[in-house]
Amino acid sequence: MFETKQAYLNDAAADRPLSNPVSEPTPRRARAYRLRRVKAQLVNTDCAAVLLYDPVNIRYATDASNMQVWTAHNASRYALVFAEGPVILWEFHNCEHLSNHLETVDEVRVAVNWAYFGAGPRVAERARVWAAEIADLLRQYGGGNMRLAVDKMEPEGVLCLRALGVQLQQGQPLLERARSVKSAEELELMKWTIAVCEHGIERMYNELRPGMTEQDLWAYLHFENIRHGGEWIETRLLASGPRTNPWMQECSERVMNEGEIVAFDTDLIGP
Repeated sequence: MFETKQAYLNDAAADRPLSNPVSEPTPRRARAYRLRRVKAQLVNTDCAAVLLYDPVNIRYATDASNMQVWTAHNASRYALVFAEGPVILWEFHNCEHLSNHLETVDEVRVAVNWAYFGAGPRVAERARVWAAEIADLLRQYGGGNMRLAVDKMEPEGVLCLRALGVQLQQGQPLLERARSVKSAEELELMKWTIAVCEHGIERMYNELRPGMTEQDLWAYLHFENIRHGGEWIETRLLASGPRTNPWMQECSERVMNEGEIVAFDTDLIGP
């Protein structure tokens, strides 16, 4: 094993990305399957549509991705998926072109940001404008059904929608049920992400040596993920030596020594 590691360190050609085995039409078929799953759940729960703010849910339903981590805590983009109607995506300003390649998105609009970070003292005013647009679309495409599933929302939005006759339902269970059954294309995409993750682990093993900090080592997993088209890593769970017990300590500037245990979780959101 030591000889294998030394061979890697001495071989400049070893530092090259994997070849991506996934090509069209696999992603397109996966997108179509996922959108069908969401629409089927809407029909099963008698909801006219689902309003999505969680970027992971938006990605599942539409494959639209934009500033995923930032928008997870800044409510600046959202999507409305109708059971029997269009998929409308509201994007952060100047980002309307990012979904031009997606057949799953029928229309893109500029988002109305009514959260305090984006609206300041005008939260109530902008929330009313936002709610009126959502309610109008439900009347247009809902066929008289004003039941709307929502994955997450601040209280002001709930009050504004209910004032316009919108009946709100829990949206997260709907999305979880939709994604619980994978298609063959999704499994192919998952295998590629697993391969990238394993490649990152291999890189960490090959680069590991005494005198590195935990953060030095952790950076190699990020490096391999990003250069293969991955998005982010959800935690920083890497610890060495005495920091491995109790578990759940995140990586630090601690210098690792010869013979110590190194433990980590990948928690990687890959390509």
